[in-house]
Amino acid sequence: MNLPQVFNVFTDNNQFEKFLEDLVADCVHGIKLPYLSQFPEINHYNLIIEAQQFMQQFSEYLLEMNNQNREEVQRLLEKLKSQIDPEKHQIFTRIISENFKGMCKQALYTHISLSKYVLIDYNWNLNLTISSSKMAKSQIPTIIVEFHLQTLDNIANKKKIRFEMTKEELEQFL
Repeated sequence: MNLPQVFNVFTDNNQFEKFLEDLVADCVHGIKLPYLSQFPEINHYNLIIEAQQFMQQFSEYLLEMNNQNREEVQRLLEKLKSQIDPEKHQIFTRIISENFKGMCKQALYTHISLSKYVLIDYNWNLNLTISSSKMAKSQIPTIIVEFHLQTLDNIANKKKIRFEMTKEELEQFL
C-alpha cells in the first residue's frame, strides 16, 4: 500500500496535520470540505480524490487486520514510514490511532449495506392456509418473514420489509 502523493506536497507539518484530520473526518463522518481553497499546496483535485480513495482502502485494511491481528496494523504503519518524513509519519500514526475505531466502523458500514440500512431485528411465522376464497383447500405451508431495518445515520429512520415464501422459495433464499 502506497501513501497518496498529496502527503508529500505539504512542507508545513501543521498544514499536513490539518489536511489529514480533514481527510479522516471526510472518511469517517462524510464531512466534505473545500480542500483546494483551504490548502494552497494542493493544485489539483485528482490529488484529493487519490487521498480519499487511499483513506477508504486504508480503513478497510484496518478493519480486516483488526479482526485478525492488531500487530499487523503496526507493521503496516512501519512500512509506510519509509514513504514520508518521520515527523509526518508520527502525525499520521497519531491521527490514525485516534480515529482507528471510527475508521473501522465506517469501513464496516460500507461493507454491510450500500443503502445504509442494517438489519436490527426479524420475525417469522409459519402459516398454513386451510382454505381461501381464491384457493380451495390449498394446505401449502408458507413462512411469513418480517425484517426490521434502520439507517446508520438516523436511528429514528426505520423500515419494515415483509414477505411470504413457500418451503422451496425459503430454501432458495437461504
